Amino acid sequence: MKVSFIIATRNEIRRLPRVVESIRAQRYPPHLVEIVVVDGLSEDGTQSYARDAGCVVVNNPRRLAEPGHLLGYRAASGDLLCIIAADNVLHTPDFISRIVAPFTDPNVHAAVPRVVWTHEDNWSTRYINDFTDPFNHFLYGSAANQTTFERAYRVKRRTESYVVYDFPLEKPPLVAIAQGTTVRAGMPKREGWEEDDILPLVDILRERHDIAYVPGALIEHHTVEGLSNFVRKFGPRIAQRLEDRNQPVWHRAAGWSGDRRLRAYLWPFYSISIVAPAAVAAVNAIRDRRSTWLYHPVINLALGLEFWRRALPYAWSVARARLRRQRA
Repeated sequence: MKVSFIIATRNEIRRLPRVVESIRAQRYPPHLVEIVVVDGLSEDGTQSYARDAGCVVVNNPRRLAEPGHLLGYRAASGDLLCIIAADNVLHTPDFISRIVAPFTDPNVHAAVPRVVWTHEDNWSTRYINDFTDPFNHFLYGSAANQTTFERAYRVKRRTESYVVYDFPLEKPPLVAIAQGTTVRAGMPKREGWEEDDILPLVDILRERHDIAYVPGALIEHHTVEGLSNFVRKFGPRIAQRLEDRNQPVWHRAAGWSGDRRLRAYLWPFYSISIVAPAAVAAVNAIRDRRSTWLYHPVINLALGLEFWRRALPYAWSVARARLRRQRA
C-alpha cells in the first residue's frame, strides 16, 4: 500500500527537517511513500526546504492546520493517508510497516499509533503525551489516551500487532487525527472536517467501520517548550471557545454523554482546588507506576488559573451587555 504523509506547516523550517528525515529513514519501499506539505504561506523557507526534500507542496491560504489537512487529502495519491504535524517524529524505522498492518482487514478504516515522549521533553510535553491536556483528560478519563482504552472499552478483537475496541458512537474516544492517525484515502469527507481534527474519526464510527490501535507504531510529539509555553498556547484557545459558539468543541459537546457534560462544568473548579488533583495524582501514580501523574496538580492549576483569568472578564462583559439591553 502506498502511504501519503500529510503535514500542515506554517513557518516550520526549524522542525520540519527532523520529521521528514524520520519518514525517509523508514524501512518501507521508498516509491510507496509520499510526503505532502500543506503550507500556510510560510516566510522562513519552509516551502523551499520541502520542495528540495522531494515533498509535494500545497499552498494553504487559510494557514490553519485543520483546513490544511483537507487540502492535503485532495493532493495525496496514496492508498493510506497518515496525518502528522511538524512537531512529530517517527520514533522507529518500522512505523509505516506497523501502521499499515491493520488495513488488511477491510473494515478497518483508521489506525492510531502510540504517542510517546523522549527524555529531551519537558514535563508539560510528557503529561500531554501520556494523558492529553488537563481539561480533556478530566473530561474523557481513560478514553483520552490509547494506552488506557482497555479500561474504558470492550475489546472486539486482538491480534499480535493491533487491537480493535468497541467504541460506542455516543461515547467515542478522544483521538486527534493529526498525531499520526492513518486513514483510508477513499473515506468520505464532509463539511465540517476542515475545522475539526476529531470529527473524521467519529464519522468512521458512524459508518460502522473499525478504528485499530497499533501499540507498536510509535510517534513522538514534541508539543510545547514548557509550562509557560503550554499556557500561552492553550490560553487563546480558551478565549476562542468562550467567545465563539461555532468553535468545533461546541459541536462535539452536543453529542457528549451526561457524565462528560457534567465533568466539563466541574473541571474549572477541580483544576484550581489543588487538593483534589493532588489526591488523584497520588492514587494513580501508585496504580500506574507512571511518574507523569505527579505533574497532574501543577498543569491543572496552571490551565485552571488561565481559564478563570479569561472567563471572569468575559462573563462580566456578557452580564453588562444583558443589563444594557434590558434597560434599553
